[in-house]
Amino acid sequence: MSDGEVSPGDPGTTGAGGGPGPRQGPLGPRPNLASPAAVAPMLDTQYVLGATTASSPEDLLHVRYARHGVTPIPWMVASAVMIAASVWAVRWSEFERGAPDPVTSSEWWVSTYSVLLPAHDLRLGSYSQFRMWVTLAVLVGTAAVLAAWIGRIGRNLRSNAAPFGSVLAVIAFPAWWVLPLTIGSTDVGVRSRGDLLVRALIAFGLLFAQFLLMRWPLVNRIWRAGHLPYDLASIVLWLPMLIPWSLYLLSTSYTLMVTGKGDDPRDSAWQPTSTMIDWARNLTHATEVGMLLLLVVVTAAQHIGLRKDRAEERARRDASAATAPLAF
Repeated sequence: MSDGEVSPGDPGTTGAGGGPGPRQGPLGPRPNLASPAAVAPMLDTQYVLGATTASSPEDLLHVRYARHGVTPIPWMVASAVMIAASVWAVRWSEFERGAPDPVTSSEWWVSTYSVLLPAHDLRLGSYSQFRMWVTLAVLVGTAAVLAAWIGRIGRNLRSNAAPFGSVLAVIAFPAWWVLPLTIGSTDVGVRSRGDLLVRALIAFGLLFAQFLLMRWPLVNRIWRAGHLPYDLASIVLWLPMLIPWSLYLLSTSYTLMVTGKGDDPRDSAWQPTSTMIDWARNLTHATEVGMLLLLVVVTAAQHIGLRKDRAEERARRDASAATAPLAF
């Protein structure tokens, strides 16, 4: 009998129409790979298996935060301590009449104070050189702890939620745009109008780029890191601060362009005013308080969510162990 012949006694080899049926294998009928109807279920199975293996364990468990996430509450407590230390250090470094130590002025002091505390009146001098360096160290330490707090919040997110770290916070939140105005502020001599104009324009460019490219996305991502609704409302934590500072820098640049040496700045149709500075400082204070409140709310939400994730994971393990067959 040739390979093409069919044995009459071979079961399952004849189809309904008398043609050859599915061949028998050791585990049952073999599918006819030439038939699309037989191949489709296999493709569906491979697709489902591929989708299952591509999903992360976090997706399968439906967790809220990363399985390796850590509560950010210790960083919140450390930040509160450092903020209190900064308030004390700034007051401790203020000049007092009749003080035995001389007032010390430094470009490091002016620049660091302005970058980290843009909402405060700029003091060109400190109580003494020792107090100046201690205060600067406390301010930098506070900024580092706050950045670490934000970074801890950003690392608690699931991998499919684009986690972020402390580096982005360091770029987005300090007022780096004031450096063109403060660098060289303690040098002896008078700056030219061209120098002042370039400094003001560069400061505005840095301000605009930092807020739109760095601060806006970061504040929005911090808002969503706690699964808070209406994340578009995070715009109130940066836009009110951007507007008055932009008006001040642009009006300063305009006044420098339309007035010459010896001209009265009041001849400018758009001159900087003290009201702009007052609004800028007050709104900066308000946005700083708003950011701290947001961080506290997100920290509490993540702490509660991480505890729920751990509890649900333990419950799943206990249920799986209870239903697992006993091995003999």
